[in-house]
Amino acid sequence: MGTLRILAERDVRAVLDTATALDIARRTLVDQAAGGSRLSTPSAMVLDASGLGGPKFKFKAAAVSHLGASGIRLLAHPAPTPMTTANYTAVYRHGGYEMAGLVSDHWLSRLRTAAFGAVTAQALVRPGPLVVSLFGTGGISAEIVPMLAHALPMTELRVTSRRAESMAAFVEAHAATLACPMRAEPDARRATDGAGLVITLTESPSPLILPGMLAPGAVVCSMGSYNEVDFAVLAQCDRFVVDDIDFASEMGDGGAWIRQGHLSREAFAQRVQALACQVLAGEKPGRTADTDRVMALVQGMAIGDVAFAAHALALAEARGRGRTVELD
Repeated sequence: MGTLRILAERDVRAVLDTATALDIARRTLVDQAAGGSRLSTPSAMVLDASGLGGPKFKFKAAAVSHLGASGIRLLAHPAPTPMTTANYTAVYRHGGYEMAGLVSDHWLSRLRTAAFGAVTAQALVRPGPLVVSLFGTGGISAEIVPMLAHALPMTELRVTSRRAESMAAFVEAHAATLACPMRAEPDARRATDGAGLVITLTESPSPLILPGMLAPGAVVCSMGSYNEVDFAVLAQCDRFVVDDIDFASEMGDGGAWIRQGHLSREAFAQRVQALACQVLAGEKPGRTADTDRVMALVQGMAIGDVAFAAHALALAEARGRGRTVELD
């Protein structure tokens, strides 16, 4: 007989914080570089049951050696059911075959996306104080602000969004938590002027970052689902880093550039000079000179979902959180 522990959103939020999230992301990327954290083949599967009256499903699996766990992320989009009750990661501990837990990953997914973006950016930016420009005021942006403050010596954080009211509300919500000035900047060119790090976290279907907007030595970290960076910007960058070539060639800017006919999947893969995990592990350089412009595409990987879920599950067990179910 085994025991299955189920973590709700409140349980996950109670056991994870900014510093822990950044540490999990760093360790998982280093583990990936060493071959310990692996994605399934294929990395994602999709089942569209909408024509049969059901939802659309996505399944993503991975193994995370440094936490001794594997898992499957289960995503469904069944409006109007709340996302908090639809998406879970099933965690299996190595050394056995029983499922150890089901971990709600609505907030957890935003947290791990922000953490992997922050640690990747930290490994790529030039050392020393820097201005950061953040495009987007959604849930992941809210999580990445304290991570950037924890990981980087920011001198200013500029926030830009299509809606003035969302920019103002975002700045009001976060400015008091930072040691550096934070301001709304609706003009994209002014937002990126002199910025050492530009992060895009939007649902924009058309490019926000255009040629000539990145200062020498700047890093642009594209994390949105569609097309935030114009393809011509890639030619102006000296280094090109992604977290996973296959997924980055399907989603976000990489997928958009391929669909637009700018390059093939093979050419995209050849253009990549390093994986984020290789940079974190010191196997390949993120930059070769202070003046290098660096582009990073961070789409998120199932190893992150499983790592965060497994760590949350272990902490919840130690603190007696979550609901347990006996399995016959």
